[in-house]
Amino acid sequence: MTDVRGPKTGPLTAVFRATEPPRVPEQPSPVVSLSARGCPPPDPAETELVRLHQAFLGRVVDYLCADAGIRQFVDWGCPVPGTAERIRRANTDATVVHLAPTGTAGVLAAPALNATVLAGDGAGDSGTDTVLRRLHTSGLVDFDEPVAVLMTRPGTEQEPPAGLDTLHTMMRGGGYVALTSTAPRPTAERAFAPFLPVEPGVADLTWWPYPDEDVPAPGCGTLGGLGRVPRRGRGATRWR
Repeated sequence: MTDVRGPKTGPLTAVFRATEPPRVPEQPSPVVSLSARGCPPPDPAETELVRLHQAFLGRVVDYLCADAGIRQFVDWGCPVPGTAERIRRANTDATVVHLAPTGTAGVLAAPALNATVLAGDGAGDSGTDTVLRRLHTSGLVDFDEPVAVLMTRPGTEQEPPAGLDTLHTMMRGGGYVALTSTAPRPTAERAFAPFLPVEPGVADLTWWPYPDEDVPAPGCGTLGGLGRVPRRGRGATRWR
């Protein structure tokens, strides 16, 4: 993998700072507790994976805010809570648009404090195209300026992230996309195209941005990484 961060973004320094797990402000929950209905307690392994995913996103957000100077974020259906709050802690002035999976906007709107919530998960190329149209025409995201898209619902070998070509074309102001995947490493690496991978490329999300070969401990098996598109300047789009 090639380090494509360039002279402006600098080294991945922010991600090495000790950070606390994201905190969701105390407020009445819109979700009824399932434990009260006799449901089994949460699976400890699943709970740990959520914690690791939150920590990965925290390191990504720290780098994007502190080193890359990103001020616009799109939470593209991230599968763990607290993402908007984590961004606010890193930069209180950042704008956050939360793209909620279809049918869950009401549930996810409350934790996404001060974030705009749009329903629709962008599944498939046509779905992604529709979502990008909405983001562009609504003015919620200025694609002439750098933007970070956190698309970390894990992809698989059969279902890699869709619509990255369209997203790459739209990001004229440059920016980043964060992805995770349970697919084999070669498939996970190819999923970033046409974005350029930021060093160290993909690594187990337990310890990213350390490369896998530098960490002897067992990981969680889900790979994560960050891709970059350089700024290309302003220009007309098919939606103008």
